[in-house]
Amino acid sequence: MPVTRVLWSRRLALFAAVTLALGGLGWLWLRASLPRTAGRVSVRGLHASATITRDRDGVPHILAATDADAVFALGYAHAQDRLWQMEFQRRVAAGRLSEVLGESTVNTDRYLRTLGLHRAAATAYKALDEDSRSLLRAYAAGVNGFLAEGGRLPPEFVILQTRPEPWRPEDSLGWIKMMSQDLAGDYETELLRGRLLALLGPERMADLLPDYVAGALPSVPGSGGPAGSAAPSPAPVLDAPTADGLLAMGADLRSRFSMMLPGGGSNSWVVSGRLAASGKPLLANDPHLSARIPSVWYLAELHGDRIHAVGSTLPGVPGIVIGRNAHIAWGLTSLVADTQDLYLERLDPDRGRRYQTEAGWRDLTLIDEPIWVKGRQRPEPWVARLTRHGPLISDVLADAAQPMALRWTALDDDDSSFAALIAIDRAAGRADFQAALARFVTPPQNFAYADDAGHIGLIGAGRIPLRPEGLHGELPRPGWDGAAEWTGFVPFESLPQAWDPDQGWLANANQLLVGSSYPFHLSNQWSPPYRMTRISGRLNELSERGDITLDDLQALQLDRRSLPIATFAAAALKLGVPAASGGLDLVLNALLAAADGTVERDSRGAALLEVWFAAFARAALVDEFGEELARTVIAERHPQLVERMLAGDAGAALWCDDRRTMGLESCADLLKASLGDALERVGLPRERPDDAPASAAATWGDLHHSQYPHNPFSEVPLLRPLFHRSIANGGDSYTVNVGNVDPESLDQRNVPSYRQLIDFGRPDTDRFMHTTGQSGNLLSDHYDDLIERHRDGQYLAMRLDRSPPPGQALVLEPLP
Repeated sequence: MPVTRVLWSRRLALFAAVTLALGGLGWLWLRASLPRTAGRVSVRGLHASATITRDRDGVPHILAATDADAVFALGYAHAQDRLWQMEFQRRVAAGRLSEVLGESTVNTDRYLRTLGLHRAAATAYKALDEDSRSLLRAYAAGVNGFLAEGGRLPPEFVILQTRPEPWRPEDSLGWIKMMSQDLAGDYETELLRGRLLALLGPERMADLLPDYVAGALPSVPGSGGPAGSAAPSPAPVLDAPTADGLLAMGADLRSRFSMMLPGGGSNSWVVSGRLAASGKPLLANDPHLSARIPSVWYLAELHGDRIHAVGSTLPGVPGIVIGRNAHIAWGLTSLVADTQDLYLERLDPDRGRRYQTEAGWRDLTLIDEPIWVKGRQRPEPWVARLTRHGPLISDVLADAAQPMALRWTALDDDDSSFAALIAIDRAAGRADFQAALARFVTPPQNFAYADDAGHIGLIGAGRIPLRPEGLHGELPRPGWDGAAEWTGFVPFESLPQAWDPDQGWLANANQLLVGSSYPFHLSNQWSPPYRMTRISGRLNELSERGDITLDDLQALQLDRRSLPIATFAAAALKLGVPAASGGLDLVLNALLAAADGTVERDSRGAALLEVWFAAFARAALVDEFGEELARTVIAERHPQLVERMLAGDAGAALWCDDRRTMGLESCADLLKASLGDALERVGLPRERPDDAPASAAATWGDLHHSQYPHNPFSEVPLLRPLFHRSIANGGDSYTVNVGNVDPESLDQRNVPSYRQLIDFGRPDTDRFMHTTGQSGNLLSDHYDDLIERHRDGQYLAMRLDRSPPPGQALVLEPLP
């Protein structure tokens, strides 16, 4: 539910009144919230001097005597540039939003408190080794060292009339947990699959949510071809209101917090030195995450005693998450492993404090989670209830008829993922890297690897559950009979990996990771193969030529060829729809001829095809189960079904018939009917569009904008213009340079959140980029200075130097 306009109008009026009353002094007062970037500052908790040198783009290069002092300085820099983002993120992870946002987020806090990411962060901290805990404490001390200066706070704190609490080590781990939540969609897919199974039956459900992709090649060579889909084993029928309520809650969370939406993904590939012009390995990576401002990432170089690395960091978390050091480089794509299961629970109807197991009734674990709400005198009582499987997330719904508990590896007590990330930063070669990944738990990732010794590799890492034979976590299961309990986890040495392949390259785009000969089940939701098909095709072409450079990899990273759109255009022309529709020849033939599947923002042909493609898919699905569920399905896997429909597949053709009519419509009929909607959407008349000039049609950039929402002020109409950013963009959900398409607004909400290109033979040419800017303060020149450069395919130099670059230097000195 959006924050009320009245509340925000009052706060904005107060904010504006103060600013206007003070005039220039008010502006200067707000500008004082910008960070000090030069000079000397004494701070408590530092052991020796540390230097933060910011280059012209605001990227800090941190030099310190020890790793602890380096992450202290990183915490200080993060707090200088991203303090509100860090505050908001930890409130999300802890379910404490209502303390500052009021009534509108109470139900969200109930869900987050029930989920218990903050509890999992606390237990993970206790389970870490002392070295990892000491780095988390040093980072927290750096954040708190900045807070102790008592300087002006960023505008968000002023508007909301709140102040940050001291940072705790557990706050850092909480955001790692929240990143796992961002990348996990398993239980929502289970609910969607269960709803579709009840509505459509197993065969038609598999049309929409296949657990494999026909024709997809696995990333790990030699693991066999794709396995066929297996019908789900029998499972209880889901209570529709409970399932739909949890699906709605998940959609609300993703929208409210700018989390990953369906249709996202990432790209990564590594190239052997024998194919590279420099003679050394090359690495490219661009993880796709939800767009937001400030960016999810913060670029930095970190130089201590054992860590010397450069790349992307997460504000709130110490260390380099993706990047390189002197010896190795690494990139990440989501493994999309199934690490969540929903269990249907039977509760004691009398007291509601016990749940049934195969051994009898057991007491629920009850945890008091009082929720403080801005404007209230007392907290709202809330109790998180847990079974042996995990939290009863259905409790957040009023009168849920079917209690459901969530089992999820991210909630395990012994999560050592942070220790793994630090060990990667320090790794000197392949053995160190593999040892580090053995400690990685969540979220499961594909790690692309290259090193100065000439090796390239791809490893799937993370804690992935083993289930009883015949069960793959595809549907919610009974929790009372013990038949669906996890039996362990895939051993690290058995996780997918490939090293130095004969073909000379490895790549992953979230598609099928392993083939039919791999002995363990990993995922029910591999991404469609289109990005990987394009990447592998280009890498094969480049391999034949040889002398591959970073410029070649950059061109591929920025590629906007959409294979589904090219296929759709060819099918439409083959079916003769334009010619058969009367009055469409001139305009449509011109548009279709211009659209070869390359989706640039200035293309009118791409705009028509994208809109037509979406209209066709919507028309095929909406008659089956209505607007709401159709939107969810369209955002998932519809391109594969559309291809089959237009190719004449008899089973897929059933989707072309409109169940609301007496006749039997063909796919050509549906294609023709949906064309009228598409014409209107691009600004051409439905009837006789030849009468309008082709220039009257919208370009793709007119319709398709990358949206960068701010939390929480993009929801506030009066504040949105100040904080929110958007920019016209190209691409679609299936281009390598992803530009995912919201099926209704056509806007882009998942982006290549970070790009990096690394050449071990020519490190002076390494480059990286993220989406918005280094600062989270809207008064800073670096709040949005990277948005256009990111859209236009520009990069920043990725420096790994012993001497800091020219720029402003701030020296942190220990307080006596």
